[in-house]
Amino acid sequence: MKLSREDILFFLLNGFVKTLKIEVKFLEDVKFPSIITFWHGRMFLLPFVFANYADKVSILISRHRDGELAARFIEKLGFSTVRGSTGKGKGGDRAFREMVNILESGKSVAITPDGPRGPKEVFKPGAAKLSIVTGVPVYPVAFSTSKGKELSSWDNFLLPYPFSKCKVLVGKPLYPKEKEDIDFYTKRLELALKDLTKLCDQETGWKI
Repeated sequence: MKLSREDILFFLLNGFVKTLKIEVKFLEDVKFPSIITFWHGRMFLLPFVFANYADKVSILISRHRDGELAARFIEKLGFSTVRGSTGKGKGGDRAFREMVNILESGKSVAITPDGPRGPKEVFKPGAAKLSIVTGVPVYPVAFSTSKGKELSSWDNFLLPYPFSKCKVLVGKPLYPKEKEDIDFYTKRLELALKDLTKLCDQETGWKI
């Protein structure tokens, strides 16, 4: 039987991840439904770490060509996917409505708020809007490593080296305040995710 690209990639990455020493820390228990956010450049380890929750989480993946392989791989780990973005155009409105329905069903959604093309670590308003519409909290999530390499991509995608120590932090939930402006809420979410990423880097010693 001929193996697909996704099968080969899945096999190789699964073996690679097993060499890592991974610690996961929850700053507060996560409630479902929730909106999970993490930077595009810091998402490598997260699908593996949270695979046990795959039946409870749908991941937003862009309709760009490079998103197709990512979607197939993510689905191999058991996650469902939403194709599109939280912005307008390229299926954005449809994807947003689909995520509202998912949250109302009791499942969670995961979003890279600076994806799919950046700017790096600039929080777009989609997650904030989704939280305001549904009343569901936003959880920042960060990943870091003691030793690794940042790729020369727009997001400086972080890959850990084999046998390195890795850490995943799940931050405290953020809720929209009454009559809060969406731009202000977006800035709060961006600051929370940046602070959590900085803390994660400090705890692993990445670039310190």
